[in-house]
Amino acid sequence: MKIVKFAISRPIATSMIFLAILLLGFFSYSKLYIDFLPKIEAPAITILTYWQAASAQDVESKVTKVIENNVSIINNLDQIKSSSREGASVISCVFAQGTNLDEASNEIRARIEFAKPFLPDDLATPILLKFNTSMMPIIFYGVTAKEHFENLQEIIEDDLAAPLKRIEGVGAVQVIGGVKKEINIKLDREKLSAYNLTLIDIENALKQQNVSLPTGAMDILDKEYMLRLPSEFDSYADIENVVIKKNQIHLLRLKDVAEVAPGFKEQKYFVKINGENGIMLMVQKRAGSNTVEVAKKVREQIAKLQKNLPLDIKTNLIMDSSEFISRSVHNLLETFLWGTLFVAIVTFIFYRNIRLGSIIMLSLPFSIIGVFCMMYYKEWSLNIISLAAIAIATGMVVDNAIVVVDNIINRLQKKDTLVQAIENGTNEVGFAISASTISIIVVFLPLVFSSGLVSLMFGQLGWVVGITLLASLLAALMLTPMLASKLLKNLDVKKIDDRQAFFKKLENFYTNFLSVALKYRKTAIICAVVFFIGTFSLVPFIGAEFMPDEDSGDITINFELPVGTRVERTKEVCINIEKLGKEIIQSKNIINTYFRCGSQNGGMGAAFSKEGSNLGRVGFKLVKKDERDFSSKSISRKIVDSIKDEIVKIEVDHGNPMMRHMFGGAKPLSVEILGHDFIQTDKLASQIKAIVANVPGVKDPSISRDMQKPELVINVDREKAQSLGLTMASIGSQLRTLFHGKKATTFHQGEKDIDISLRLQQDQRATVLDVLNSEVINSYGKKIALMNVAQIEERKGPIEIERQNQERVVRVEFDAYQRSQNEVIQDVQKELKSKISVPSDISINFGGMFKEQKKAFGYLFMMFFLSLIMVYMVMAFQFESLRHPFVVMVSVPFALSGVLIALFLTHTTLNAISFIGTIMLIGIVANHTIILVDYTNLLRRQGINLLEAVLQAGKNRLRPVLVTTLTTIFGMLPLVLSRGEGSQMWKPLGIAVIGGLMFSTLITLIIVPTVYTMMERKKNI
Repeated sequence: MKIVKFAISRPIATSMIFLAILLLGFFSYSKLYIDFLPKIEAPAITILTYWQAASAQDVESKVTKVIENNVSIINNLDQIKSSSREGASVISCVFAQGTNLDEASNEIRARIEFAKPFLPDDLATPILLKFNTSMMPIIFYGVTAKEHFENLQEIIEDDLAAPLKRIEGVGAVQVIGGVKKEINIKLDREKLSAYNLTLIDIENALKQQNVSLPTGAMDILDKEYMLRLPSEFDSYADIENVVIKKNQIHLLRLKDVAEVAPGFKEQKYFVKINGENGIMLMVQKRAGSNTVEVAKKVREQIAKLQKNLPLDIKTNLIMDSSEFISRSVHNLLETFLWGTLFVAIVTFIFYRNIRLGSIIMLSLPFSIIGVFCMMYYKEWSLNIISLAAIAIATGMVVDNAIVVVDNIINRLQKKDTLVQAIENGTNEVGFAISASTISIIVVFLPLVFSSGLVSLMFGQLGWVVGITLLASLLAALMLTPMLASKLLKNLDVKKIDDRQAFFKKLENFYTNFLSVALKYRKTAIICAVVFFIGTFSLVPFIGAEFMPDEDSGDITINFELPVGTRVERTKEVCINIEKLGKEIIQSKNIINTYFRCGSQNGGMGAAFSKEGSNLGRVGFKLVKKDERDFSSKSISRKIVDSIKDEIVKIEVDHGNPMMRHMFGGAKPLSVEILGHDFIQTDKLASQIKAIVANVPGVKDPSISRDMQKPELVINVDREKAQSLGLTMASIGSQLRTLFHGKKATTFHQGEKDIDISLRLQQDQRATVLDVLNSEVINSYGKKIALMNVAQIEERKGPIEIERQNQERVVRVEFDAYQRSQNEVIQDVQKELKSKISVPSDISINFGGMFKEQKKAFGYLFMMFFLSLIMVYMVMAFQFESLRHPFVVMVSVPFALSGVLIALFLTHTTLNAISFIGTIMLIGIVANHTIILVDYTNLLRRQGINLLEAVLQAGKNRLRPVLVTTLTTIFGMLPLVLSRGEGSQMWKPLGIAVIGGLMFSTLITLIIVPTVYTMMERKKNI
């Protein structure tokens, strides 16, 4: 190869090439930002539409269905999901991976324009939203106060949120909870009636007396003056003294018919941190910003701002995703360093020569660091995927250098000069290591050049490993020969042989064992096949799931009480759960606790998450994983099993918050029931829930559709109302003011605006009779009691109507505990098949993580077989033969046996991570086998007979095969042994690769030569 000759003859030029790679790599590394996952933009667009005061059923029929029908014909639309709730329609359009979302957005806007003539006239303009991982909250603070709680929201917005928004990289800051100041005008119904006053009279009086208007300009002498009438309220007394009505005798003021009470908006949302009243502060970063850096700046700024806050106000860090990211990245970097150390130890043990070991190990930094240039060019982050790929590649990047160095030593032992040994030794294996490297890289091609969630998650893995291995090939063909030409001068080959007496004995033992196998070829192959088939008996004992559980020390318990429960009762349950959790977890293992419950005043957030007086969330932040002797999953299960309150639904999340946002916060498993009829589907859901609850391993089964919400429906006699000059709009508007409240005007206090709201006194809006006794004003200005035109009926209505692909859906959701998700789902499927009769107009599907697992596994199986074909094609190209690639592929099935045994022994599930490791084995195993088969072919071309060539190739290639296998195993061993944050994510991959390599190496050394001789003998016959 010319490249080898160039490297030996131009050592300085070669050194400069690799130093340039090193320099650019370090520069690129310094520019990379750190994040937990690669930037993942979900191929979905959400259409959010508000229709004030509309019921869930009205929203479904008049908004959701109309928009769904129009957007359903858009290209590449994979799925439509929708939620219709009171006052809001949320439609999620999920597209095929790779769809241009900008073009899709334009198509959706066009289709909405077509739908507008069929939508209600008073509908708000639909809003289109796109989601990606950069929108996830990165840090939560809980802020508590004792004396200053009533002013806490104002203090946080002014003194914390505003400065945080100015930090570079911060995208948004949200304040959750607290109380907001309000001036309440508490109306007295009897006095209003006595003075013949209407709500409009009071509202107009307040508005007309609270104005600040420019009235023009005047030129007086040589100056121009602006005329202004400042007549806004200056004090509460100004409000109380507003004249509502006057006659010839006296003035009727507001204070005569109502109580003016400075206070707060009625609190329907409660937040407590560590048992104290508080507010939550949520920070989001801008897209492309470094999560770790932004979070660090936020923490530093909070520490500075804390000094200026009142002494009783405390900031508590509830959740900081950068901590988990930093610890995960640190653990992976530590794993990489341990892997590098293990690889170095293995290399020096086998060669027992500092110069040989140095030549091999120097290929590692140049191969690894060079990949940062590609990452910087593609604007990737340094995340757990890319770092895990580097850790995985650590043991593989020295393989090529090992093969080259080993062959150089063989040539020196044959009395070649140093230059001849280097050039001939590298050229002899150059084509083989090129093919073996490419065989590993092509395994990742389906991953790199395809779409889907698996590709989004692990595409970087393929790129990083591929580029790293290409760099290692370049290093083996250039850097290794150049270093050998300088460092192996005057190398005493005899001393190396003397130091490796043990390996000589090992080679002789192997040769003798191989001779016996070659003598009894059929027996050896039958034993191997029986072993391979026998390992598949382990499959039923190996569970399957989409992704392994992660333990970040975050526990979140979401629960629902019966619909209609007052928020005060929900608050009591939150307190009980928090207290119970503290007792079970113990204070020494807890950093912070918090809870929040109730509903805020609408907003965009309310459209995407369920809120209500009966909903609560309790959270615990635990100490680091290595500082406690239990997992967050096991302890959260103990808490949930000990709760005794009247909870209808409960959901426990014990994983990393970032992953929760990524895959959704719902329970991992669900049975989807699609059908239009509420009664039928609800009945079927109840039956399924009862069956699912008895399946071993199932926890917390619940039905997604809420129990119907109690409503007091005012049935107005339309004819009678119209004859009396009343309209439905005027009745609704006036009742809303009396019982809900209405903002009449604003009181300016310094730079703050405080709402002035009208509403009946509390004791006059407590019963059904209070509603019927209410008086409404008709178009002639006369008062009419509501009881004269209406009756009140108690009903129940749906809170939310979910749809999937334009059909109503209700889900039975549940979690799996101490059994794999796949085992639980299989049992649920069997039970439903035997016990449930599904009506013809209703269909049942399985959703949740199982659905994602099914899609991902289908794609990974396709990728597995596609990788097999591509590796075969690479070897067919190398060997110019269709038989020899088959010989190499013989070792792949036995790698699967090793994977099954390793997963079984370590109680590890088959998941997307272990599946990726299994696919990687195709290339790694082929890599080791190619070296053996290629050298056997080389010996046969030199005229050596078949058996002798097989035995000699086995003996000469035993050491490089063993060393490359052990370096790969020890390079991944830290992934398996790691116990820190992020370790659960990559343990399955390390276990799969190590298990597969251990068994496939034995097959490579025994069965591959045996099959080779059988096929070659048949050829000669």
